[in-house]
Amino acid sequence: MRPRHLQRPRHFQFSDRISRQVQRCLLRSYLPWCTFLVVACSGGSLGAQQTSKAESTKTGTVRGTVVYVSDPSRPWRLGRYYIRNSRSGLIAETVVALQARGLKGPADDRPVKTVTVDQKNFQFVPETSAIQSGDRVRFLNSDDHAHNVRSANPKHSFNVTMPVAGTHIETFKVATGTRDPYLIDCIFHSAMKAWVFVFDHPWFAVTGEDGSFELQSVPPGEYRLEVVHPAGDLRHSQSIRVVAGEVTETPIRLQPSK
Repeated sequence: MRPRHLQRPRHFQFSDRISRQVQRCLLRSYLPWCTFLVVACSGGSLGAQQTSKAESTKTGTVRGTVVYVSDPSRPWRLGRYYIRNSRSGLIAETVVALQARGLKGPADDRPVKTVTVDQKNFQFVPETSAIQSGDRVRFLNSDDHAHNVRSANPKHSFNVTMPVAGTHIETFKVATGTRDPYLIDCIFHSAMKAWVFVFDHPWFAVTGEDGSFELQSVPPGEYRLEVVHPAGDLRHSQSIRVVAGEVTETPIRLQPSK
């Protein structure tokens, strides 16, 4: 037993008993709700995982790398800008896209995306972009000189002067696929060129420095895989078959045009 001078007065002991009783009542009242919330949250997370897994088994994936195969008789003088390692040949800024009759993206209200193309050191950066119809391109001018962005494509043309630190946003509503990209140039500096590829569906990609690409959530079926490097005028096309729940590995070898 505690010494008398350390014991709490009786009225405090009584108050402690009341407080503990109140706590037990509150715990009994809120415990069912807490249990319900835990179960509900767990169930929602589990449901989302199951839904994602179910969707992945209904669609397939196309994955691969794009390699440039050089030909000494037909040298590509600009290749050094897109191929970091000449031994591996992995090539950047290559557009890879699926093609099939009537191929369209999911009919949902997807958010509009905006990609950025800068004008820097008298170059478009990046030179190659790929978007879905209805998406936008934000053009910037980071140089200390005036520039211009122009498209003479009859399906969507524009001609806009870009002052220093200027910005211009253009919406591309008409898909032109891999055969007819929007060529963007600068009327003040003719060497500056860029390409915007616009598709009716989301199954496309632009390779990075490692030359890799991946197309996800592809409906099963037969397709043409179209590969284009606009700066090098390089093209490749092949048939592929996408199987639900599987990954179709597709290495690509690009060679100079004959």
